[in-house]
Amino acid sequence: MPHRTSPTRRALAALAAVGLTAAGIGSAMPAHAGPNHTTVVAAAPSAASPDIKDGTVYAIHDAGTKIIAAGDFTTVRNRGTEVDITRNNILAFDKATGTVDTAFAPTVSDEVSAVIAGPTAGTVYIAGKFNTVNGVTRRKVALLNVSTGALVTGFAGPAFNGAVKDIALAGNRLLVGGIFTTAGNASLARGGLASVNASTGALDSYLTTSLTENHNYDGVSGASAGVGASKLALSPNGQQLVVVGNFKKANGVLHDQIVKLDLGASAAAVADWNTTRYTPRCAWWAFDTYMRDLAYSPDGSYFVVVTTGAPNAGTLCDAAARWENDATGADLQPTWVDYAGGDTLLSVGITEQAVYVGGHIRWLNNSFGGDSAGPGSVGRASIAALDPLSGLPLAWNPGRHPRGVGVAKILATPDGLWLGSDTPWIGNYQYRRERIAFFPLTGGSAPHPTTTATLPGNVYQAGVPVPTNVLHRVNAGGSLVASTDSGPDWAADDGGSPSGFHNAVSNTAGYGTVPSVDGTVPAGTPAALYSSERWDPGSAPEMSWQFPVTAGTEVEVRLYLANRYDGTASPGTRIFNVALDGVTVLANLDLSAAVGHNVGTMRSFTVVSDGTVNIDFGHVVENPLINGIEIVKTGPPPAGNGDEAQVRSYDGATAVGAASAVANPDSTAWSTARGGFWVGGTLFYGMGGALWRRTFDGTVFGAATLVDPYHDAYWDTVSTDSGTSTYAGVTTNFYAEIPNVTAMFYTAGRLYYTLSGQNGLHWRWFTPDSGVVGADKFTVAGVGGMADAGGLFLNGTTLYKVNRSTGDLSSTAWNGGVPSGSYTLRSGPAVDGADWRAKAVFVGP
Repeated sequence: MPHRTSPTRRALAALAAVGLTAAGIGSAMPAHAGPNHTTVVAAAPSAASPDIKDGTVYAIHDAGTKIIAAGDFTTVRNRGTEVDITRNNILAFDKATGTVDTAFAPTVSDEVSAVIAGPTAGTVYIAGKFNTVNGVTRRKVALLNVSTGALVTGFAGPAFNGAVKDIALAGNRLLVGGIFTTAGNASLARGGLASVNASTGALDSYLTTSLTENHNYDGVSGASAGVGASKLALSPNGQQLVVVGNFKKANGVLHDQIVKLDLGASAAAVADWNTTRYTPRCAWWAFDTYMRDLAYSPDGSYFVVVTTGAPNAGTLCDAAARWENDATGADLQPTWVDYAGGDTLLSVGITEQAVYVGGHIRWLNNSFGGDSAGPGSVGRASIAALDPLSGLPLAWNPGRHPRGVGVAKILATPDGLWLGSDTPWIGNYQYRRERIAFFPLTGGSAPHPTTTATLPGNVYQAGVPVPTNVLHRVNAGGSLVASTDSGPDWAADDGGSPSGFHNAVSNTAGYGTVPSVDGTVPAGTPAALYSSERWDPGSAPEMSWQFPVTAGTEVEVRLYLANRYDGTASPGTRIFNVALDGVTVLANLDLSAAVGHNVGTMRSFTVVSDGTVNIDFGHVVENPLINGIEIVKTGPPPAGNGDEAQVRSYDGATAVGAASAVANPDSTAWSTARGGFWVGGTLFYGMGGALWRRTFDGTVFGAATLVDPYHDAYWDTVSTDSGTSTYAGVTTNFYAEIPNVTAMFYTAGRLYYTLSGQNGLHWRWFTPDSGVVGADKFTVAGVGGMADAGGLFLNGTTLYKVNRSTGDLSSTAWNGGVPSGSYTLRSGPAVDGADWRAKAVFVGP
């Protein structure tokens, strides 16, 4: 599915810090203030909360000096005491001490599902299933005094005929969502959504969007329950409302389980926003809807939806999905999806640094798990913090075990993060925090930076090739052939990626493995060279090759030849000439007569280049052919073992600095590296079938550390209490690809890479904080020509590619995550003497 590039975490924070103004409901109003988190919250919960002894906490509200919690409970205790305190579905406690507020003790007749700030200071709205508050009739919505718990008598909402699930205050209106069809009396029809005056509760006609039809029940089968809204998310600027729940249509138009509304000055209207991703039925026999919660980011640029529903490939069941708020259209796709692999996600809260999710989960990044841990899965017991860019789990992992039904509410405040649930523990029976817990911002740490280095700047090459005199190698007519002697690979010249060194008059042919080669072929030459050929069908013009070689350089030109076509197996049936720099060096060459049919041979000649080595073929009988060409400087090669690292300055165009050595004090075997990239002060690279990380400041490499977020010493042995599984994850399937990786780079939450022998450009989600690599592999549509990639790095809207055979550096435009247009040669051994080949090529500090 398509994915959009997300803004960086720094950009999100910058946007959240700007005071926005909305011209939405009623009149202009300031945007809701974000929590302004600069770090992820601490992993240890605060002790300043009471113990709620029964039921579930479904709603939490920060009322300044006190916290209000609500749900379906009856009893609470102050921490460290055995004294039961009766509280009917709602309570308040001192935020600093956790002591239960004795003055705030309203009696609410049934479950409270939502608590939010009221229209004036010192008041809160509550909503749920109740019919009375403090003995006074209040059907599903009420306004309370925060100090006393008394009803604010001036507010009396309509009598909704079904549960109110969620509410949102937008300007001078309270927006109401739930499972109801009337509001006040039978003549006041409302289909799961309504709006009332924020001060009086009087029903108005602002929000009348009607939600209809069961999502799952089709009249014959499927779970059947009340139709309507289950959760509302109001954008920070007050201009949009996203609604999820058990419905199939909004105002008669298909909007399956989710609809977005534009909140205009005088009325709410269905927005130009729709998706079919929530149309499939998931566990249709059990759930009326699998939507569970949603939340906007602090800057309003995106929202995240979390679901239940059982593992169903290709759906968004049991998953968290990010949606861009500015997207429009009829078949929108999420930016990213993080699958739990069959476990329910119940709640979500978003800060500037993380998307916090909670539920009944055991693992995340579990696209291939079905009630089990699949490749790439990361153990997360009930709670997790996701990278907003990629959706992958950050390193934060306090856990919550036993999981119970799960975390029902997440509330981010400027001080930290509140969780409401149905069980007593945080950690593995570590911190007793019954049904409500607070993770303070104090003591938390900032996620790993996602900044990348730019040009003009420095380009690093780790694992520069073992010094060789080979200047060019081409597998004529065939695909790239890996080197077997530490020299450059044999460049591809097939139909998909023809060599740029020959004219366009020849064809290609392929054969099986050559039966034999003669003694002229150097030891270590790949036999695969003779499995393909480039042949010239006509004589006007003849096939010719031109290789750039610095003028004055003495080189040995090696021509690899074999007659493989059965129609020319007899002597005299194929004869041709070869000229080198205008001088005929092979006259009337008859391979079948000279060495025999299906025998590989080599002919070499020494010349001094005038700037270009020209090889011309000429017809005599039938068609000339060539299997491989190699151009090698004469004389001994320079010293080196292939484990060296070096740096050169580069302006991104033509100004290339001289290479200088970078110290390798721990003798890292950079020759075995498989791609690498630098992000936020850390170098990540492939080696030994795994990903490694180490700090790098441009001079000093830190200690190498294996990237293994899939295992956690604390959680790996803890039973999930579901079958025999523990919270241990499974190493990513990307690691099996690493031995074949030829290039990597990172941008905006994505790790792009190429693989040996493949023309495609692949990518996975990646977060440098935990090092988790996305379980799902994507291939950029329509991109080819990557079989020769020996390094990739990105600078803004320009992608640079190193040719692994020639050492050349070329660039092309990078638009929306896709390389586009032809490549421009920027630098290379024959251009300016710079050889860009290395096992890991990256822009760094």
